[in-house]
Amino acid sequence: MTRRDRIRYAAVSVLPTLLTVPLCAALAAAGVLPWSVAPAVAAALVLQGVVAYLRFPSRFTSLPPGGSAPRR
Repeated sequence: MTRRDRIRYAAVSVLPTLLTVPLCAALAAAGVLPWSVAPAVAAALVLQGVVAYLRFPSRFTSLPPGGSAPRR
């Protein structure tokens, strides 16, 4: 798996949570939430993206060294 693929998978994993940032900002503008919630959610998104990037393997480990499966 290339670095670009890992970045894509990490970005896709934060997309559902990314939708909550404008919602939190709108609720903060309406006075329902404190203003500190929207930046906290944005910081959590960054952390979630970093963790997702680190958890995806940099290479596939299902195949043994040499690139082929054992003979049957």
